[in-house]
Formats: sequence, C-alpha cells, structure tokens
Amino acid sequence: MKKTPTIVDDLRLKPQSKTVLRHLRGMKHISPAEALIVYGISRLAACIYDIRKVGYDVHCEMRQDAQGHKYANYSLVK
Repeated sequence: MKKTPTIVDDLRLKPQSKTVLRHLRGMKHISPAEALIVYGISRLAACIYDIRKVGYDVHCEMRQDAQGHKYANYSLVK
C-alpha cells in the first residue's frame, strides 16, 4: 500500500521535479517533448522517478506520433 504524499515530501523534490509535479496537477499530463520545449527539462523520466519515489502514483501511457515514433505520456492517478 502506497503512502499518501505530504507537503514535506513535495518540498524534498528537486526543482525540476517540483515543476513537473506542478504541471501534472494543472495540465493533467506531460510528454518528454513538452517538458523540453516548455521547461527545458531533458530528463523527464528522472523527474517522474523522483515524484513516484515520494509517493505519487504516476501513470505512463505509451503513444505513437504521426511518423511512428513512440513516446511516453505521463499523468497523475487520482
């Protein structure tokens, strides 16, 4: 059973991970391209790892773009 993250857990996150968490709360999902273009975050998976480590449940959906390239799209599970 996962613990519920607290404000203290949020404060322990690195700045980029805090940015990603704030985005997930407001925009509901994020992809690596969006993270890079909007926030300059090139290692989105590392931020997602940190967010999961403090107790958040983050869903990863694999998608495919028009050229057939696969990418991950992350969202918070309520």
